[in-house]
Amino acid sequence: MAAPARPYWTGYLKLSLVTIAVRLYTATTERERIRFHQIHEPSGERVRQQLTVPGIGPVERDDIVKGFEYEKGRYVTVDPDDLKRLRLETTDTIDIVEFVEEIDPIYFDAPYYLVPDGGVAEEGYRVIREALRDSGKIAVGQLVINGQERVIAIRPLGTGLLGNSLRYADEIRKPEDYFRGIAEGGADDDQLAIMEQIIARRTRKFDSSRFVDHYQTAVRELIDEKLKGKLPAPAPERKPAQIINLMDALKRSLAEEEKAPARRPAAREAAAAPETPARPAARARKAAAPNGQRNLLLPVAGGRAKAPRPAAVEAATAEPAETPKRRRKAS
Repeated sequence: MAAPARPYWTGYLKLSLVTIAVRLYTATTERERIRFHQIHEPSGERVRQQLTVPGIGPVERDDIVKGFEYEKGRYVTVDPDDLKRLRLETTDTIDIVEFVEEIDPIYFDAPYYLVPDGGVAEEGYRVIREALRDSGKIAVGQLVINGQERVIAIRPLGTGLLGNSLRYADEIRKPEDYFRGIAEGGADDDQLAIMEQIIARRTRKFDSSRFVDHYQTAVRELIDEKLKGKLPAPAPERKPAQIINLMDALKRSLAEEEKAPARRPAAREAAAAPETPARPAARARKAAAPNGQRNLLLPVAGGRAKAPRPAAVEAATAEPAETPKRRRKAS
């Protein structure tokens, strides 16, 4: 698919004394998403919103300027000419100021495709791309987008460069304000062992094409039915979620995973993948087992000869008890 005719931003990518012309395009689109309008039901006409001023009534858009409220009900106005006088270097230039190993995902915002603007710029563009790829680093710079100076992270993506605008530190709420009351550690070994087996069986390489926006699909089908003059089918009755003992829920979940043959290949891939470094506490628990594995971990399909399964695992894969409230402790 050809690149859009109009770039989102044009300027220069600057690294030390190297400057190349580039274009920035938005990497995402919501063109296909369903959008609703406000409709006046008696007439079937769309509701239009007017720009009004209390005590004056409707006003023209040309008479509207930007203003900052410095006191309640009092504003200082700023017109476009005032903003043009603020011409920062980053208005037309992405100035790369540093390189980093990684960035916490919480700072990532909108993604952009960064492409060279013309054949002359491509040589320098390729040098920057390959240098970033070989070093494994992320370039960090600043630029002005929509009147705001933003931080941007630049990484290789195929034959091009991907830019992500980053949020500033003062835009991020402090996680400790929300997680302060959550205890660290303290997970039951039996429950943790079963949960790790469920994770192992579902581990695979991420593929966004496997995920579909079911809500958008359902809304589209609803609209199609209404256009045909049909009434939508009544919504199925939702049964309240059954609250059961955590260990029982984990055991049932593991049993369901064993019944799903479609997920077995992914489990084999996970078994063949290099083991990720264990947490210190996990290493201590695993060291207690004579075979180097936690006693409760089930052997993954495709591995070596299976060791005898402990009683806790036999209980995990057995048919669940009829009474959810019944608690059983693994020996």
